[in-house]
Amino acid sequence: MTQTKKQEIGSWGEEQAVLFLINAGYVILDRNWQCKNREELDIIAEKEIPPFGKTLIFVEVKTREKNDGNAERATRGEKLKHMQKAAHVYCMKKKIDIERTPIQFEQVSVYGTENRPRIQQYEIPIE
Repeated sequence: MTQTKKQEIGSWGEEQAVLFLINAGYVILDRNWQCKNREELDIIAEKEIPPFGKTLIFVEVKTREKNDGNAERATRGEKLKHMQKAAHVYCMKKKIDIERTPIQFEQVSVYGTENRPRIQQYEIPIE
């Protein structure tokens, strides 16, 4: 099945995000993990984060051609709720003890084109 232009850009951005995270010391555990209810987690990774130790990290990737900052505003409200639900299901299926495992949510925003991507990463605060 051929991808649309938007899907191609998204796939490219996700690959850039994975390379960025690996270079930053993350270990990629899963990619494009889906629940039965069709909620998806783009990247699931682990990283040693002092003082917490090995931390399970759920990463949302947003890719935009224009460097206008709108990717940072894309993971809020309903999207964040879906991400949290999917993360909970992931932990249950993988038998991860969420009471003892440090968990963090992040977003990686990829801007630009194949020649010159600009990547922004930040933690998503959970209320």
